[in-house]
Amino acid sequence: MIDEIVDRIVQFFSTGLVEKIIKAFLVLCDRFVNFILSLCEGNNYKKKDETVDVLYTSGNFLLINKKHDLLINSNDTKKKTVQTIMRKQFPEYVQDNLTHDFYFAHRLDFATSGILCIPLNKNACKEVCQVFEEQRARKYYLALLRGHTDFDEEVIDIAIGEDVRFKDTSKKMCTILEDELCQNPRRSITKVLVLDRGYYNGKPVTKVLLRPITGRRHQLRLHCSQIGHVIVGDYTYSLKIDTSPPRMFLHAFRLVLPNTIENLDIQTDDPFTEKALKYKWKVVEQVNSIANGFDIIDSF
Repeated sequence: MIDEIVDRIVQFFSTGLVEKIIKAFLVLCDRFVNFILSLCEGNNYKKKDETVDVLYTSGNFLLINKKHDLLINSNDTKKKTVQTIMRKQFPEYVQDNLTHDFYFAHRLDFATSGILCIPLNKNACKEVCQVFEEQRARKYYLALLRGHTDFDEEVIDIAIGEDVRFKDTSKKMCTILEDELCQNPRRSITKVLVLDRGYYNGKPVTKVLLRPITGRRHQLRLHCSQIGHVIVGDYTYSLKIDTSPPRMFLHAFRLVLPNTIENLDIQTDDPFTEKALKYKWKVVEQVNSIANGFDIIDSF
C-alpha cells in the first residue's frame, strides 16, 4: 500500500504538472508585486503632479516652474491645469472675481515648460501686463533643435499671422513665407545663440538659447521650423511627425520683469543637461556657456 502511494507521488512530480504550477504561481507573484509597485508609483506621481514647483513668492508675485504638457487654464474644469492645481495648493490666492481664479499675466504653450509669473493682486497684474505690452520683459528659453546649425548667432525677423487652414487645430499660426493664407501677419523677431552641438538618441541636435523680442503665439516654434531646425518633439510644426521624444524640448528658462512694484529676475535649473536627459543627449561641441550666453544674446 505504501509502495503504491510512493509510486503515485513520484508519477505526479514526474509529469511536469508541478513545475507548471510553480511557474504559474511565480508569474502571479511577479504580477502582484508589479501591481503593488505601480500603485505606489502612481500615488507618488499623483502627489508630485498635484503641486506646482514654486520658484519665488512675495506679497505681489508668485513665480512657478510649469511642467510640460500642462494647460494654464481651461473652461473644462475636469481637466488638470495650473489653475486647478493651484486652487488646491494655494486657496488663499484665489480671486473670486476672476473667471479663472488667478491673474495669469502671460502664457506658455501646453507643451512648453518653465517660468510662469502670476501676480497676486490687481495692481501687480496691471504693472506686469504693461511690462509685457511695452516689450520691456526679457525672456530667455532653452531648446534642442533638429540638426546642426551652420551659424552660432542668428536674428530671425519673419512676420507671423493666423493660418486660415487650421482654425480648429493646434496649428493656428504661420509665417508670411509659407503662403498667402497667412492672415494679419505681424513683425516677429527672435534671437538665437548656439550653446552646444551634439546628438540626441544618435541624431544631430543643437542646443540653443532663444530670446524672443516680440511675443507672438508659437513664435519660437515657427521661427525655428522656418529656418530648417524644428524643435525636438514639436509635432505640430514638424514636416515629418516624430513621436519618439517624450516631450517638446522648449523651456522658459529665465524671466526678467523690471517694474515699479518689485523687480523680478528668476531662473530655473537647466532641464536639458546630459544628466537630466539620462545621457540620451551627448554634447560633442560647446560653443557658448549659459553663464556668458545672456550677455552675448543681449548684445546682438
